[in-house]
Amino acid sequence: MSSVRDVRTTPRTGVDTDLEASAVKALQLSRLRPTEARAIGAAILEPARRSGAWQVVSMAERALGVAAMNLGQIEAALTHLRASVAAGRRARSRHRVAQARMSLAAALVVRGQSGQALREMEAVLPDLEGVEAARARVQRAAILQELGRDDAALDEVRRALPVLRQAGDAEWAARALSNRSLIQTSRRAFAAAEADLVDALRLCVEHDLDLLGAFAEQNLGCVKAKRGDVPASLRHFDAADERYRRFGLVEASLLVDRAEVLLSVRLLDEARTIAEAAVAAYRNQQREVRLPEAQLLLSTVALVQGDAATACDSATAAIQGLHRLGRTNLLALARFARLQAQVAADPTGTSAERAARVAEALEAAKWKVPALEARVLAGRIALDQGRRSAARRHLSMASRARHSGPADARVRAWLAEALLRRADGRKAAALSALRAGLRIVEDYQATLGATELRAHVSLQRGSLARLGLRMAIEDQDPRRVIWWAERARASALRLRPAQPPEHPELAGNLADLRSTMAEIEEARGAGRADDALVAHQVLLERRIRDCCRTLQAGESAERRPLRHSVADLTGPLGDAALVEYVELEGDLHAVTVAGGRARLHFLGRAQTVRQVLTHVPFALHRLVKPRAASTGREAAATAVLQRAATAFDDLLLRPLRHEVGDRPLVVVPTGALQSLPWSVLASCHGRPVSVNPSATMWHQAVSRPRPPDDAPVVVVAGPGLPGATIEASTIAALYPGSVLLSEEVATAPTLLARMNGAAVLHLAAHGNVRSDNPLFSSLTLADGPLTVYELERLAQAPHHVVLAACDTGRPHIVAGEELLGFGAALLGGGTATLVAPVVPVPDAATVSLMRSYHEKLRAGHPPSEALAAAQAGFDAEDSAGWAAAAAFVCLGAG
Repeated sequence: MSSVRDVRTTPRTGVDTDLEASAVKALQLSRLRPTEARAIGAAILEPARRSGAWQVVSMAERALGVAAMNLGQIEAALTHLRASVAAGRRARSRHRVAQARMSLAAALVVRGQSGQALREMEAVLPDLEGVEAARARVQRAAILQELGRDDAALDEVRRALPVLRQAGDAEWAARALSNRSLIQTSRRAFAAAEADLVDALRLCVEHDLDLLGAFAEQNLGCVKAKRGDVPASLRHFDAADERYRRFGLVEASLLVDRAEVLLSVRLLDEARTIAEAAVAAYRNQQREVRLPEAQLLLSTVALVQGDAATACDSATAAIQGLHRLGRTNLLALARFARLQAQVAADPTGTSAERAARVAEALEAAKWKVPALEARVLAGRIALDQGRRSAARRHLSMASRARHSGPADARVRAWLAEALLRRADGRKAAALSALRAGLRIVEDYQATLGATELRAHVSLQRGSLARLGLRMAIEDQDPRRVIWWAERARASALRLRPAQPPEHPELAGNLADLRSTMAEIEEARGAGRADDALVAHQVLLERRIRDCCRTLQAGESAERRPLRHSVADLTGPLGDAALVEYVELEGDLHAVTVAGGRARLHFLGRAQTVRQVLTHVPFALHRLVKPRAASTGREAAATAVLQRAATAFDDLLLRPLRHEVGDRPLVVVPTGALQSLPWSVLASCHGRPVSVNPSATMWHQAVSRPRPPDDAPVVVVAGPGLPGATIEASTIAALYPGSVLLSEEVATAPTLLARMNGAAVLHLAAHGNVRSDNPLFSSLTLADGPLTVYELERLAQAPHHVVLAACDTGRPHIVAGEELLGFGAALLGGGTATLVAPVVPVPDAATVSLMRSYHEKLRAGHPPSEALAAAQAGFDAEDSAGWAAAAAFVCLGAG
C-alpha cells in the first residue's frame, strides 16, 4: 500500500519551503542532538501555524516531542506528539499522522502505557511502507519486548533489518541491533548479543550517532556484566556516561545497570546510593514503566545490607507498579524480593511451599539465578522444619545447574548440592561440593584487577565457607576449622592488584588529586572558600576509583594459591603458637596450634567482644591526649581501659593459657578484633604478638625472602609534625647510609621511587583513614597526600614498614572477613612486616618508642619481640607515653 500524498489547499511559498527544510532538520536532530532540535522546532512552530503549513507544524511538533523524550521530559513529549497527530490530521496527511503516532507510541511506552502504545503501532503500520514501515516494525518490536513477547519482537526485527540495511538507514539499523541484543542477552545468547552491539556501535561511529552510541555502549556493558566481566562492564558504562553527559542527560537506566554491577561485587553503599538516585530520576522524569525496576533493585540492595524494612517496602512498591503495567516477567522477581525481605524479618514466618511457588514462577519467567536461590531457600526452610523429603526435592532441583551457566548460578547450585548431601548424611561428599563451589568463586575473583572489587566479591564465598565451618565445628575438628576459616579470610590479598605497565591518565589524576588536596588545606588554613576545590577532589577520586576498577587481571596479578594442608600452613611456627579466632552464628571460637597440636575452644558470645571493644579506642585516645587539670578524666579513662583489657583477657586468652603458655603468639582475629591493641592485655604484656588477616597471609609473610644487603633503609618525616622531624633524624642516625627525606624533599614521587624494594621504611606523618573509600586513605607529604591507590602501584613493596601515623594499622572490614587500607595494601603487595598504630597517637609521644624499637631490631631481635620489649619499657605512670606505645601492633611475619 502506498502512502497517501499530502493534500494542500494553498500554493507553496518560499517561506513554507524554508520552514519545511527547518522542520526536516529538526526531526533529523531530535534523536541525536535533542537540545539543538528543540531550538529549531520552537523557532518555526508559530510561523508555520500562521501560514497554515500544517504538515510543517506536524513535523515541528514531532521533532519537539522526540527531543523532549530523549531529554527525559515525558509529559512534554506526549503533549507535543499529540499536537503533531492533530496537525497531521488538519493537513489531511495519513503519512504525517502515522509518523506522529509512531513517535507517540514510543512515548507511551516510556509513560508505562505499553498496551495503548501497541494499539497505536498496529493502527499506523498499514499507512507505511518501505523504510518507514521497517522503522515502525523496530518500534513495535521494542514495545513487544516491554510486554515480554520476545519471540514476536525478534520476528519484527528480522523483517525490518534487511530493509534498513539496504536503504542505508544507519540510525534505525543500529536501533534494531541494539534492541535485538537485549533479547539475546535475556536468553543468555551472549555471543550473538555482543556481535549485534559491536555492529551497532560501528554504525554509530561511522555516522556520528553519539546518543544512540551511548545506548549501545550501555547495552554492551550489560552483556559484559552478564558474562561476569565486571571491569569491561564498568568501562562500557563509563563510555556510555561520557556520551550522555555531552547531551546533559541523566540516563536513569544506566544508573540501574551500574548499581546492579556494583551489587554483584557487593559494593553495597555505593550501589544503594545509585539505586536511590535511579528511583528519584525515574520519578522526576515520570517514566513509570521503568520505576518498578529501580524499586526492585533498591529492595535487593537494602536486603543484602540487612535493611529488611526498606527491602520489603521497595519490593511491595515494585509489585504494585508492575501489576499495574502488566509486566508479568518482572512480577515474579519482585515477589521473590518481598519473600526474601519477609524471611529476613521473620525466618519462621514463611513456608517451604510458598518459596517453592515463587521458584516455579521465576523458572517460568526464565529468571535462572533467582529461581535457584528460591529453590535453595525452600530447601533450607524445609530442613529447618525437619521435613527431609521436601528439602531433598527442592535442593535436588537446584543442584542440577552446578555444571553450566554463570558463576553465580553454579555457586548456588553447588551450595544446594552440599546441603542435599549433608541432609543425606554424606559429610565427605557435602564438603567436596562446598570445595567445588569455592573454586568457582576463586576463579571468578582472580579475573578482577582491582583489590576493592576482589574484596567485596568475596562475600559470595561466605555461605559456602560458613557451612563448611559449621560442619567442622560440629565434628570438633580444629584443623578443618582452620581450613574453612581461611577460605573466608583476606582472600583478595592473595592476589596482587593489576599493575598496568604505564597508565598516564591514572598517574596524572593521582598527581592532580595530591595537588588539589594540598590546595584545599592551604585554602582552609587561610580561611578561603574551598567549594570548587572540593568538587574537583570528588571528581578526581571518582575518576581514579573507576579507572582502577576497570583494570583487568593479567600476568601482573600474581595468584597465590591456598595451601590445603594445615600442617604446611603452620609449619614455620617453631616455638610460637597460632591462635585463630572464628565467629559463627554469634558464637566465638578459637583454634590453637602449639607444639604441633591443634585444639578447638568455645569462648562465648561474640557480641560481648563488640560491646567491650567500643571502649578501648576512646580510652586510649583520652590517655594519649591528656588535658591540663584533667586528672579525674585521665583516671576514668585508665579505669575504663583496665576493665576492658581484663574482660578481653578473660574472654580471649586466659581460656587458652594451658595450650599457648608463654609462647610468642601469631594471632588471626575476627573482623572486629583486627583493631584491638593486643599489648593492653595482661597476657600479652612483654609477649611477642604478630597480628594477621589470615594464617595464609602470615605464612606468605614469613616465607618472603630477606631483602638484599644493599637494599636501602628509608626514613621519612611528613610536614606539620615537629616530633616527626626529631623522630626521623633519630631513626636515620641508627642506620648508617640510610636515606632521610624530610621537609620539602619528602614528596610522593621521591618517596615512591625510594621505597620501591627498600629493606626498611620508617614513615612519620599525618595519617588520614577514609571509611567511605579506604583506598583513598592517605599519608600527608610535602606535596600532598600519598594514597593507598599509589601504594598498590609499587612494583616491589618495602620488606619492613613502620608507619608512625594515626590509625594506619586499623583496617577497614568489608564483606565479612576482607580488609582494605594501608596494612592490607602493604601486606598484599609484598611487605613482610608492618608496625603501625590502631588509634590516633601524638607524634611527640612516639619518639622514644620508635628509637627503642629500632635499637632492638638493630640488635637482632625479631620485629614482634622488639615491639613487645619497647612497649614493656614504658612506665604506666606516664599515661600518655604508655598509651601511645600500646596503640602500636605488629602485623605480618613478626
